[in-house]
Amino acid sequence: MHDSSVTPETLTDWLGSAGTLPRGTVTHICVESEYETFISKLVFLAVEYSADAPTNLPRRLVVKTPLIAPKFSVETSEVEFYRHIAPLIGTPPLLRCLAAMDSGVLVLEDVRATHDHPPWPLPPSRSDCELAIDALARVHAQWWEAPTLGRSVGKPNTRESLTTMVQEIAAHLPAFIDAVGSAMTADAVSVYERVFSSALKPWLRLADERALTMVHGDAHTWNFLFPRNGDGVAVLFDWQLWHVDVGARDLAFMMALHWYPSRRRELEVPLLHRYHERLIAQGVRNYSFDDLWLDYRRCAVRNLTIPIIYWRRGMKPGNWWHRLECALAAYHDLNCEELI
Repeated sequence: MHDSSVTPETLTDWLGSAGTLPRGTVTHICVESEYETFISKLVFLAVEYSADAPTNLPRRLVVKTPLIAPKFSVETSEVEFYRHIAPLIGTPPLLRCLAAMDSGVLVLEDVRATHDHPPWPLPPSRSDCELAIDALARVHAQWWEAPTLGRSVGKPNTRESLTTMVQEIAAHLPAFIDAVGSAMTADAVSVYERVFSSALKPWLRLADERALTMVHGDAHTWNFLFPRNGDGVAVLFDWQLWHVDVGARDLAFMMALHWYPSRRRELEVPLLHRYHERLIAQGVRNYSFDDLWLDYRRCAVRNLTIPIIYWRRGMKPGNWWHRLECALAAYHDLNCEELI
């Protein structure tokens, strides 16, 4: 038995309309597994094609179907990302996309035979973290200060749009504090109140186009797939939150928001140096390590919005409590108070 929404006929139509299957058909599919996230459903398939189909088509596919209606704009749509941005980046570090439909459905290559990631919440090894950093640096360097950013690619950042965005999140702070109750320490409450009553400098940094790039926006290490044999390139997936930002946004999201202090203190600076070295090697200029460190700390402040956003989406504390603790620890460790 398989998901009735995915049949050989529908898959043939999807691949044919995308130009991936110019001849032949999908003759048989076998659903190997299904997985549902908060926003999408993933169906993993073993696929057989007719003899006249192209021979380079993958035999393992994953169909990603949105559970929340997609927004069709170049700023927000994962479909638009795979149609217009991904072909310019290439595979790896991206998954090969075989179809991106107006309905929001994506057909991607399933690379689990060669790549995997640790089960939640176990973090990856240091070597896998280095591969994740390399993948991010490759994407960021390719789009570094690109003249199309905020114009034909992504949404522009203005002081007004940035201020409005943060104020809309901050408006929910009193209800968030009330909902968490005494589990939130007096120090945590004080940090939140000071940050969101401040001049919002960490966010307004984005109104300066210097060193902006295209970022993933959800770059925790469970959105990477790492080579099983330890040799190769990490693959980065789930691009529904891509946007124009500083590259450090992805790094702070990965480390300062998700890693407990002991792990972050051990790996944070070495991985940031590795990232900076990779940027320079790929042609980025006029961006020192001190510049990166400052942007990273600013982004650590911005991480404080994430628990509120997740709470507002109805996610249970298991999805955001540890992020709250990690974000607050990083805020103190990195002396972020002087940045607000």
